[in-house]
Amino acid sequence: MSVHESWLASMQRYREELLNKKGVRLTLPPPSLQELGLEYLEVSPGKKILARVPFQSKFTNPIGLYQGGFLAAALDEVFGPLSYITAQGPCMTLAMNVSYLKAFTQKQGFCLIEAEVLKKTSTLIFMRADVKTPEGDLMAHAETHVSILREDQLRGLKP
Repeated sequence: MSVHESWLASMQRYREELLNKKGVRLTLPPPSLQELGLEYLEVSPGKKILARVPFQSKFTNPIGLYQGGFLAAALDEVFGPLSYITAQGPCMTLAMNVSYLKAFTQKQGFCLIEAEVLKKTSTLIFMRADVKTPEGDLMAHAETHVSILREDQLRGLKP
């Protein structure tokens, strides 16, 4: 079983645990993950996640480059699960800052996103990520902080 398949199976277990413990219904894996074609290559719970994002022409801007908003969505697809496994429950993004350094082109074929946890408190998680070409050139970097949702905030998510 690949790391990606193993992680998707873990997502299903997390989904069932959350529904059984707190009555919160989640769609895991989310449709956005499938749409972006993201593949998890390495998962170190509470520490980091490495993922591969394929270039897809349907996500390009008018000049044929991968559109920055979709790259930000791919970053969020890596930050989201990393925050969840770090907090052991749902989180909400408070802010995400992305700096673009190099275009993501069809010639590259794919990019790699490696996200890591910088710090976790009782209510917040701080993370950063690098987006690199297959050759290891830095294309973008991002930082985010997320709020760990409390029980009272989860009540609105119950079925």
